[in-house]
Amino acid sequence: MDRIVRFGPVTTRRGLLKGGMALAGLAALGTGPASLLRAASAQSRTAQMALQLGWFANAQMAGDFTAMGKGFFKDVDIDVRIVPGGPSIDPVGVVASGSVPIGNVASIGVLLVGRSRGVPLKAFATAFQRHPFAFFFLRGSGIKTPADFVGKNIGIQGTARPLLDAVLAKYKVPRDKVNAIIVGGTTTPLLTGQVDVITGWVINYAQNLPLEGRADHFLLWDLGIRMYAYTYFTTDQIYNTRKDVLIRYTSAAAKGWQYARDNPEEAVDYVMKATSGLEKAMEMPTWKVSIPYLSSIATKQYGWGYMDPLVWANLSDTYFALEQMPRKVTPEEIMTNEVVAAAKTPKL
Repeated sequence: MDRIVRFGPVTTRRGLLKGGMALAGLAALGTGPASLLRAASAQSRTAQMALQLGWFANAQMAGDFTAMGKGFFKDVDIDVRIVPGGPSIDPVGVVASGSVPIGNVASIGVLLVGRSRGVPLKAFATAFQRHPFAFFFLRGSGIKTPADFVGKNIGIQGTARPLLDAVLAKYKVPRDKVNAIIVGGTTTPLLTGQVDVITGWVINYAQNLPLEGRADHFLLWDLGIRMYAYTYFTTDQIYNTRKDVLIRYTSAAAKGWQYARDNPEEAVDYVMKATSGLEKAMEMPTWKVSIPYLSSIATKQYGWGYMDPLVWANLSDTYFALEQMPRKVTPEEIMTNEVVAAAKTPKL
């Protein structure tokens, strides 16, 4: 069962007793019913919202945890719970089923593929302006560009094959000239010589620590294959019927990401309080190396969360050419900046 992280008042036996005494006092003053009506009215305006993560909860999602811890969601009358993901959790399927109204994916490629197959998805903001996916290789390997992947063993995670294929196609390297090997989430295969290149995220501090001073990397974004990470999405139905809540959510989340950027120690503390099984010694540097990915030229002009439609269009062309999806998807179908604009997010 997925562990649900939730911020909010917890009802206890002592709290119930105090509540009963308070109501009795109000009744004696003749003001109980009116107060209760006002309280009920305020509670009815509070929107319930859940966020399905695409991966395990950690410091890379510090913005949402900070928004919860600081009460930013409460300030806009939203009660938020976070549902952590994992390797067996499909956030697209969870949101599409209606189980959870909004989700967050590690890579926007899955949203394009889903939309191309008829799933009514709509992305409305992104936390990371550049995807942190990269190809790592040891110094002295002789690798200068992806064209040097010819004849090499490339260690990839199971979901990374389209990204490798996109890079090979862009640099005119035939697929049969490289040996792709499915690996796990550690860099051990590279360090032990099992592979010549290995894929991973540059912000995964703990996994990459053994490579420090020993390896270089090509960032996928810099290679011209551009996509967003930690992108918020919902369904067409939710977007059309609860846009006001999405706007409020985005305004609060944006404040959370901005505060987390400016106060990293406090932000990681909120993450640690809301999760279990994490080590602050690893989460602190993880968040610090993640911070630069929040900003771009676009966010400085249009605000946190803004997405360039051209990034979506180009990735759609790439995935379609690689036969990863049955048809191309236009930016208008899959994404919108209307929520970010209406939320008046801070310019980071």
